[in-house]
Amino acid sequence: MGGHRLFADLGGFLLLGGRVADLHGRKKAFVAGLVGFALASALAGLAQDPLLLLAGRAAQGLTGAFFAPAGLAMLTTSFTDTSERAKAFGVFGAAVGTGGVAGMIFGGVLTEYASWRWCLLINVPIVAILLVAAVRVLRDSRSSGPIRYDLPGALTATLGIGALIYAVSQAEARGWTHPVSLGFGLAGMALLVLFVWIEHRSPQPMMPLRVVAHRVRGNGHVINFMAGGALYAAYLFLTYYLQSVKHYSALQAGLAFVPMAVGILIGALGIGRLPARVTPRTILIGGLAVGALGMAGLATIDPHSGFAVLLIAQLVVGTGVGAALTTIVSITLQDVLPEDSGIASALTNATQQIGGAVGISLLNVLALSVTSTATDPHSAPALTSGYAAAFLTGAGLLAASALIAWFVPRPSTTPR
Repeated sequence: MGGHRLFADLGGFLLLGGRVADLHGRKKAFVAGLVGFALASALAGLAQDPLLLLAGRAAQGLTGAFFAPAGLAMLTTSFTDTSERAKAFGVFGAAVGTGGVAGMIFGGVLTEYASWRWCLLINVPIVAILLVAAVRVLRDSRSSGPIRYDLPGALTATLGIGALIYAVSQAEARGWTHPVSLGFGLAGMALLVLFVWIEHRSPQPMMPLRVVAHRVRGNGHVINFMAGGALYAAYLFLTYYLQSVKHYSALQAGLAFVPMAVGILIGALGIGRLPARVTPRTILIGGLAVGALGMAGLATIDPHSGFAVLLIAQLVVGTGVGAALTTIVSITLQDVLPEDSGIASALTNATQQIGGAVGISLLNVLALSVTSTATDPHSAPALTSGYAAAFLTGAGLLAASALIAWFVPRPSTTPR
């Protein structure tokens, strides 16, 4: 549940963080967010009681919501040449994708040989290095015009997204028809409808509707949401399988994700080497289809599966999703006005992060329902059947995303 809370904090505040970056300066927001993230990590890592730990984790989500969109916005505004932007997005996609896997690997090492606290405290020296590079290398930029905040929009968006994610997370423990799940779900949807109405009427909206009222970008965000749900859920259930069924140690489980990282590197960096006639739409469809095939391969696991099955399936998933998600980032930022780059980057981050939170919750409910039908729900075969059902559903999400991508019109500019 702690992961869901971090997702909720990050997703709920991303739009606000993106707008702050646009108005006050993207480098300033990036640096301030990094400093806050380091302090929050130190608080969580040194916490001596659960409340301080939760406070630190929540603060990590909040501060991450400021530096994540600012970083992507600076990337967008710094690289205007088509080929250079393609390479930049490829490196960005590779870094983001492999960074998550690297976190699992180093998390396993730290848990095995040090303490879980170092999984949080390690962020402090890493941020220190990033801050030195950011201060020396990055150039600041912000939107022109007066600084005005759309407070009603900020409140409705933040509360609406947070309420929806909380509702989905509560559905795991309480059920979909529980008053808490239903109440927060309905409240979240109502707040987001109100948010759209406010943005439509506001002279200075937090998120100008032109950012999403674009056929290519709009479809890209839908695909980003669905693919994020499938990928984050795959990370979770593969971890469960390795530790609960195969009884891997934390270190072994972390190292078992290396093939996924290799696949993401191949997919994200490889698209820049494809011939120019291969369109972003083709890359997106192909990448999602390949990712769905690999996810279906993960669904064939049983308690006695050898690592070769996981190795091949992870390589295929990583290659396909690495190419697809890198292309999606470019599509969702296509033709965005420079003054909207922060909020557009925030929305790109938000759809993926929220999709991840929703995907984890929904597929966890599915896995538990499948497992509960077994005679012994805690046995290795029962657990594996639940995880396999989640992987198969994830494959379906990626396949459905590829179908949506089929109808995405050709972007006016390519991410290459």
